[in-house]
This record gives sequence, C-alpha cells and structure tokens, in this order.
Amino acid sequence: MKIVLLTEFFPRDGKYFTGGVEVRVTRLYEYLKKASHEVTVISRSGNYEFNSFLTAVKRLFFFFNLLVKIVFTDLPEADIVEGTNFTTYILAFLYAKKVKARAVAWYPDVFLGKAIERLGIVNGVLTEIAERISLKLPWDRIIALSQETKNKLISAGVNRGKVSVIYGGVNYNHYKTYNRYQKYKNPTILCIARLVKYKRIQDLILAVYLLKDVIPDIKLILIGEGPERNKLKVQISKLKIEHNINFFSKVSEEEKIDLLTKSHIHVLPSAVEGFGLVTIEALSAGTPVVNADIPINREILNGQKVDRLTGYQVKGGLLFNLGDYVDLAEKIETLLTDKKLYSRKVKEGIELIKKYNWDEINKKTEDYYQNICHSVLDTESI
Repeated sequence: MKIVLLTEFFPRDGKYFTGGVEVRVTRLYEYLKKASHEVTVISRSGNYEFNSFLTAVKRLFFFFNLLVKIVFTDLPEADIVEGTNFTTYILAFLYAKKVKARAVAWYPDVFLGKAIERLGIVNGVLTEIAERISLKLPWDRIIALSQETKNKLISAGVNRGKVSVIYGGVNYNHYKTYNRYQKYKNPTILCIARLVKYKRIQDLILAVYLLKDVIPDIKLILIGEGPERNKLKVQISKLKIEHNINFFSKVSEEEKIDLLTKSHIHVLPSAVEGFGLVTIEALSAGTPVVNADIPINREILNGQKVDRLTGYQVKGGLLFNLGDYVDLAEKIETLLTDKKLYSRKVKEGIELIKKYNWDEINKKTEDYYQNICHSVLDTESI
C-alpha cells in the first residue's frame, strides 16, 4: 500500500518523544516501512511546541501552505491518507479526496467544548473550529485510541459504524531486562508528563510534601517541559522540598526505560488523557502506577468497580480521586509499604501489557488499512 501520514510533530531521530502521538506515528511508520509499504510522513515540525501565540501562527502557516499545495499541485498517489491531530485532519481529508485515496482520521481524544481550557484562547479557538469541521467530514473510517474516545466521538455525532478502537502499545522487548535492574536506594516516584495545567503535577508535589513526614528519604523525579514549569518550581521552593524533587526537561528513550525500571512507582495525576502511553510503559518496566481515577485509566488498566465506597480496582496499580492530593499520598504510601501488594501489582502489570504489544497493534492497523481499501473497492464494483 501507499500510505501518507499527516501529523504535526514527527521526531526524525526517533530518540526523543514528548507525547503518545509522536510515539504512535513513529512506531507505525517503522513497522509499515519494514513491511514494504510506501510510507510518507508529512509533519509541521520535528519537535513538540507548547501552545502559544507563536505556535498558533506557525500552525496557520503550515495549514495554509499545505492547503495550497493540495489544491494547486499534483500530489503523490496514495491508497490511505491518515490525519492524526486537529492541525492535519482537514488537510488529510482533502489530500485523500484529491488523489482518490481512503481518508482516515486517527483520534486520540475529543476536545469539543474544552479546547480553550486545555490549550489557551488562541490555540483553543483554532482547535475548536478545526475539530467541529473535522467531525462533520465524511471520513471513510476513524480510528479511536480507546473506547472512551470512541464514545466521545459517537456523542459528537460520528457514525458508530465508522469508528474502530485500536489501542496504543509498547515494545516489551525493550523492557525485558527489568528484573535485572536494581531499584533506587531511596523510595522513588517517577512522573513523565508535559508540564501543563491539566496534568495536575501540583497535586503530586503536594502529595510528596505530605509523604516526606512518614518517608523522609522519598524522591520524586519529574520529566517534562511546559509552561507550568516555573510555577511548579516556586511551589516546590515554598514547600521547602527541593531536596526531594529532581527536574529533567527531556530524556532519550533509553534513559526513560532506565528511569522507569529503577523507580518504584510511576504517577500520572492528569485530569485528561487520550490513552496515557507512559502508564503501560511503566508496567512493562515492572513499575506499578498510581493514576487519577478517570475513565481512560479504568479502561486501560482493566478496571472493575467493586462497590460504591471502594470504587474501581485496576490491574498493575492503584487509582486515586482526581485532584485529591491526600488520597494520592495515601495510595503511594500504601504501595511503598505493602510489599505483598506491590509484588502483586508488578505481576499484574506484566501480564496486562501483553495486550498492548506494538507489533500486534501495528499489524492490526495495517490489516485495518487493507480492509478499508478492499471493502470500498468491493462496494464500488457492485
């Protein structure tokens, strides 16, 4: 097949990733190339850029520049054209129609009504407009990153029959040596996340502040960049826990694996996730997770509701009440002090991630593409 992937950020070196979209596109690209398909990636930048007025200008320039090329120039043939985010959905659809290819939208999450809150006024307004247009387009198929995202798409008016769920993945072979790694001497929490408001890193910092009284040598490693960085550093300084927390802007994939395997717990306090790829990466490294109790985390971690008071029990970790840093601290302390529970969560995580193998997921995507082509061709021939 001839496949064109339109995305906003595509790290050409394949070493540094700032989010799940980049990881998914990179792993899919590598797989499809190895499977002898002709794959072209069109991206705005090789590096992720946080939302600002300048980012909005760059997005508009990229959009209209590529739009002119699509409308007025000859484009390479394609069987499948996929768009992966709000900047590229409309462009991918138009590209597909221009070359008579199948138009596919890959959807990690739905931002309708919440774009401004998450992205700021300028980028939020642009995203809101782009998404409302994109959801009205007659796509051949839409791939949702989770059942939660599929439900949101259907609620937004998308035809249920056009949406299929294909999860994100992890390359477990890169993590198989986890049992040969020693954990850090000090109890260590790791958090890999963009430093934006909806990730709620401030809750984790407050939890560490509470925990230091019962676990004085506790450490938190924060990996990420974003507009909240300075605010978080001020918060840490006011709480006088600088010696408990280390910041890193970014790390390579190998460095990330090393940190995941040596840390005791990975925490994701975020209020918004399309999937939370780092969650299954942590489980692959033999590291249990403590995540906010939001629908996507229940889904990814095979959550089962026990009762009204206990809430959801999940595989590979624990959930805490979103925004409740006291509950977060209690869940972290429980995992760090209950060795039997910790061991059970490690084993659960290793078993759970078998369903999230990149090779199988990419094969599923490849088969999905081929089925789209064949089914449409069969329909046209009748």
